[in-house]
Amino acid sequence: MTGAELGGAAATVEALARALELHDYRRGRFGETAAHTARVTQLALALAEQVAPELALDPQLGFGFRLHDIGMIGVSNETLVKPGPLTPAEVDEIREHPWLGERIVAPVPALGGLARQVIACHHERWDGSGYPRGLRGAEIPVAARIFAVVDAFDAMTHDQPYRNALAMDETLEEIRTKAGLDFDPDIAAAFLVLELPEQRTEF
Repeated sequence: MTGAELGGAAATVEALARALELHDYRRGRFGETAAHTARVTQLALALAEQVAPELALDPQLGFGFRLHDIGMIGVSNETLVKPGPLTPAEVDEIREHPWLGERIVAPVPALGGLARQVIACHHERWDGSGYPRGLRGAEIPVAARIFAVVDAFDAMTHDQPYRNALAMDETLEEIRTKAGLDFDPDIAAAFLVLELPEQRTEF
């Protein structure tokens, strides 16, 4: 990717990220797309440097981490702000966001590699129980496997509409328990020995 192409890609990523942040603001204290994205991008890049340093050299990796939830633009605010349990139809709506995100970035050549893989596959699970395609094990792109662990960690350590943040020790134990189920066991093991940020639950 030339310097001009990289600059153009970065500008596109910035515009898409801002669009998602604007869509998110109605969620009130839970509308923290910008903060969440900054946290997970930094941590996922650090994990990638440990487990797949060759991928960490590709700027598309960071672009994908930053735009992982871009498909949420297509999810209704009513579903996003609902405080209680979701109906099956609402769950299905949220589970569409990886497909939607992939469709959004598909026309952008500079986002067609690692970035698209992260966006499309970050909710796939090692045991095949994830979505949207039900990929299993090595079928899931490495970039998405890296991000899945970090995204889960961030969700667990910050308040959500459906539950309060978990303590750090509870979160790490959950990741340890889900290694080989939700997460690539080797990537989960590498994550558990990373220097992690201090826990913050306020916004």
